[in-house]
Amino acid sequence: MTETISPRLPPLVTLGDPRLARPSAAVPLEEIPTAEFQARLKTLAGAMAAYEGIGIAAPQLGWFERFFLMTEETGEDEDAQPPEPLAWINPEIVSFSPMCCWAWEGCLSVPGLLGWIRRPATVGVRGYDARGTAIGVEYTGWAARVFQHEFDHLDGNLFPYRAADTRHLVTVEALDSREDWPGDWPAPGARDTPQGTLLME
Repeated sequence: MTETISPRLPPLVTLGDPRLARPSAAVPLEEIPTAEFQARLKTLAGAMAAYEGIGIAAPQLGWFERFFLMTEETGEDEDAQPPEPLAWINPEIVSFSPMCCWAWEGCLSVPGLLGWIRRPATVGVRGYDARGTAIGVEYTGWAARVFQHEFDHLDGNLFPYRAADTRHLVTVEALDSREDWPGDWPAPGARDTPQGTLLME
């Protein structure tokens, strides 16, 4: 896959780089409409497509500011057109549902590793869009998970840090052969939950 990545794209910052574990700074609102910031959004979108992500945060390209792009879909339908990414700038999570769900998560900055991660099933969020307009949304299901995953990057958190048990972290190769796992490994329901789907509590 690396042969298709444009040399003009910044390289991904990956697990082990201490900068990924630090909170990022807010984007000054007056910078959002500038050509420089809009160019960064375009570069971020290009990187998200090239690296085949369903979301990507600015710190993953070495820009330690609070903005990211996400899709609201899993993107598993190979025949469908890729959904347009949504920009979130200076986002906040203002509410969490008491109901939680589990899913297998991966990350462009954590290559080769997946985690069985628990998160709230619904979140209320607010922030600014690519034009600097204030927006607020309640996300539920998969979109809520993607938002939380990307939001974590802005606070210096990666999905392995959220694993309830280190045994919940597996390689991509191990997950591909999960039919050989015991039914309760590494946790009840994990073996039989496909990537891109949720297991409700």
